[in-house]
Amino acid sequence: MTRIPILMSVMLLLLGWGAAAPVFAQLDVRLDPLRRDYILGENVKLRLMITNRTDAPISLVSTPGRSWLYLDVMRRGDTSSVPPSVILRCPNITIAPGSKKAYDFELQPAYKLRREGMYSVSATLRLPDMNTTYTSNNTTFNVNSGGKLQSFRVQVRGQRLELSVRSLIIKDKNLLFGQVMNADTGVVQGACFLGQYLNFMKPRVMLDSAQNLHLLCQSAPKFFTYSVMNTYGERREYQIMKQIGGPVDLVSSGKGIRCIGVAPYVKPKGEKTKYHSATERP
Repeated sequence: MTRIPILMSVMLLLLGWGAAAPVFAQLDVRLDPLRRDYILGENVKLRLMITNRTDAPISLVSTPGRSWLYLDVMRRGDTSSVPPSVILRCPNITIAPGSKKAYDFELQPAYKLRREGMYSVSATLRLPDMNTTYTSNNTTFNVNSGGKLQSFRVQVRGQRLELSVRSLIIKDKNLLFGQVMNADTGVVQGACFLGQYLNFMKPRVMLDSAQNLHLLCQSAPKFFTYSVMNTYGERREYQIMKQIGGPVDLVSSGKGIRCIGVAPYVKPKGEKTKYHSATERP
């Protein structure tokens, strides 16, 4: 007869603990890369999807010296995680009850990946009570150098740099990237996506007087991509061009480098995009 009251007491204690448990525990957190393959030196982009399954809004707040988002980044084969060089800067976010919010962010400058390989990353959210945390799934992405198509050696900022155009096949599409490497140390300093490449015409590549790399490549039967990368590995210009007749090429003139045989393309409303962007989600 004494066992029933004891069981009821245990049930009441469990119910009481459940009522006192923080509502923040009812979060779903999903982390995915925007692409699965990146060129070495490129800024890896990730998407954090947070689902609030509570009946109250939840705010994620960063304070000086402390972010609400922490990452664990590791290269396969290494015994320790990649250490961040700075605190990851994240804006404050509020998620309404029962809703989802996607937050896209970049690994740099907090994490600079200097070596090729497969990387894994997970995200941990620190919630407003400063004690409750929630960790996402462990997701992966690849980093490699692709194949070199063309390169230049330049002297900039007291360094010998190699600027190269590299190709990488992603989902059966041949994409071109620009990469900047210290020619003496072999350390890659930066890289960026330049355009989709069809093999109908060899990419045209030139350097201007400021050592910026200009690329013109065919991306579709009548469409071309014109891109400019600076000596930090950052893309400064990106333009889809359409052939207008005559030979297509890059030429140097007194006004700098310009494209001939093409004109900037403005997509009519309702027309589907015919070229690929490296930032598209796989």
